[in-house]
Formats: sequence, C-alpha cells, structure tokens
Amino acid sequence: MTDFDAVKKLATLPTRTVSLCLAGELVDEYARLERQLAEPYIIRPAANIGDPSPRRAVLEQMEDLRDRMRESTVDFHLQAMRARPWALFYAGAPTRKEDESDEDWEPRNFAWQADLVSRTCVDPVMTVEQVGELVDLLHSLSWAQLVNGAAVVNMGGIDVPNFEAASELTGTSEQT
Repeated sequence: MTDFDAVKKLATLPTRTVSLCLAGELVDEYARLERQLAEPYIIRPAANIGDPSPRRAVLEQMEDLRDRMRESTVDFHLQAMRARPWALFYAGAPTRKEDESDEDWEPRNFAWQADLVSRTCVDPVMTVEQVGELVDLLHSLSWAQLVNGAAVVNMGGIDVPNFEAASELTGTSEQT
C-alpha cells in the first residue's frame, strides 16, 4: 500500500511553454518564403549547371529569417492553477447570451481570457492590464495560442507518453 505522504511528494502542477515570435513582419516574410518553396513553378531550377540554385537561395533566406525570428521570440511559461481555484475560476467563465451582439460578448469573453492568462503565466508575470497591453500588440493567432495554452495547461490531461524509442531501450528477446 502506498503512503499518502509519498503520494503528496509526487504531486506537481502541469506546466506548458508557449513560444511566440512577436515580430509579426518576420512571421509574414517566413510564410511568404514557405509558399515560394511549396510552389514549384515559382522557383525554377538554375538555368545553367554553374548557376546558384534559386531554391537554395530561398532556403538560405529562411535560415537567416529563423535566426532573426529567434531573437524576437518570447517563451511564455504557463503553470496550471490548483484544482479548487481553477474550478471556481472556470465556473465564472462567461457564456454567450441568446441574441447577444458581438460588441457585448467580446469584451466579457476577453476579460475572462486575459484574467486566465494573467493567472496562468508565471514567466513573464503579467497583470490583467499588462495582458491587455500585450494583446494589443499581437495578431489574432498569437493571442489564440496563448489563451489555448493557458486553457490546456489547466484542463488538459496528464499522461505518461508511450514512446517507440522506449521500446528500443529494452531491446528484443533475441538480444538477451
């Protein structure tokens, strides 16, 4: 039988990291280069054997851009709330009323989401007001990733991954 004190020592809150490149123009430029690579008619092969490959030139631009994007990327470290405070907080999540306009619904929903991020983000620590300031600088996808990360760390399941690599460590019966 397991000792309760031993069980308590194992309990930690889940964490999650959401990495966001905050330089939106770099994200756009990278997406443009990805589209170029995906369309074979945009990047034609080199005209002569000695000419540099246009595809390679785009790949080199992408690598340079990735370096610049890393410099503009911030890791938001999220930690789940404890179960009881989370249950109370989640119970207060707004629900859209029938016939509620977008103009009335969005501010109520945003306030709850900003509070969720503020309560869950442990690095950088942000007040609800600071979360609002940050959102005004982000594009919609980045904000959605941050909110979803905060929700998932609080509601997501915890499971022991079943990696194929782990089976390789044990080997086959033929090796023993």
